[in-house]
Amino acid sequence: MVSLQQFRTLHSVRSHGGIHAAAKALHLSPSAVSQQIKALGSECGFPLVEPDGRGIRLTEDGSRIAQIASQIADLWESSVSRRSADGAMTVARRRCVKVGAFPSALVRCVLPAISCSGDLPFDMHLFETAPYEGRRLVGEGVLEAAVSLQETGEEPRDLLRVVPLRHDPFLFVGPPDLISAVTRPGAGQPLSAMRWVLPRAGSDCDRLIATHLARHKITARPVGRTDDWVLAQEMAIALNALAFVPSSALATRSDLARCLQAGEIPAPARTVVLVAEAAAAATGWFTVLQQRLQQAYTRTAGVAYGT
Repeated sequence: MVSLQQFRTLHSVRSHGGIHAAAKALHLSPSAVSQQIKALGSECGFPLVEPDGRGIRLTEDGSRIAQIASQIADLWESSVSRRSADGAMTVARRRCVKVGAFPSALVRCVLPAISCSGDLPFDMHLFETAPYEGRRLVGEGVLEAAVSLQETGEEPRDLLRVVPLRHDPFLFVGPPDLISAVTRPGAGQPLSAMRWVLPRAGSDCDRLIATHLARHKITARPVGRTDDWVLAQEMAIALNALAFVPSSALATRSDLARCLQAGEIPAPARTVVLVAEAAAAATGWFTVLQQRLQQAYTRTAGVAYGT
C-alpha cells in the first residue's frame, strides 16, 4: 500500500537530485530511502529510478509521479492544517520532540521505551542516524535529542548535556577453538595472523576498531566486512575468523564463543549516551525521556560479558 511518507521521499529525491542528498535532508539512511522508492515503484508497476553513472536518477515516469506526489503531500498538509484551524480537531497540541538514534539503539532501547513504558506526555518524531552522528545533529539544532555513541572515557568537547545510558564494550567473538587460542597468555601477536570480520571500511565502528588495533600494534587481515552485527557473527563462524561485536548485539550459540580480552589486549569499549542541548536538562520532556530510555536498556540488557 502506498504511503504519504513514500510520496514525500520520492519528492525529496527529485528536489535534492539523488538518494544520498534526499537521505540527508530527511535524516534517514540512503538504504531506507532506496527501500521506500523501491516499494513505491512496486505499487506503481514500473521503475521510478534508473542508474546514472555511479548514482541514480528519476525515470520519466518517476519524475511525473514525483510531481503528483508533491501535490498530494501539499493537499494533505493544507487539508489537515485547515481542519485544525477551523476548530474541528479538538486534540490539544503537545510538545513534539525530534529524537535521533543509531539502528541498534532504535531496536534495543528507543522502541522498547515507547512500546513498553506507557504513553509519553509528549509527541516524538524518530530519525535514524549514524552511530556517532547524533551529537553533531543536536549541536546543529536539527534534532532536540539523540541516542549516540562515544568512546569510553572520551571527554565532551561541547556544551551539550550528555547522559550515559549504557556501557557497551566490544567482545572478541569467533569459533570456540579460535577464542581459546587468543585467550592464552601472550596471544597478542598471533592476532595479526588471524582472519577477521570487520565493519564496513570507513564506517564509525571500523575507525574505532582500527584505532584500537593500531594502538596495540595489531594488523587485522579482513576476510569479510559487514555493518550487521548478527551477520558478522555468522560470517565469523563460516569463515573461521575473529570479529569484534558489541556486547548488546551478541548471539547465543553453541558454536560461537566470546571473551573480553585476548592475552593482555582488551577489546575496545564504547558508551551509549543521550545527548541534548544543555537547556533541555531543566525540561520535563528530557527527564521523562531519560528515565524511559534507561529503563528500556535495563530491561534489554541481560547479556553476560564473559565466555
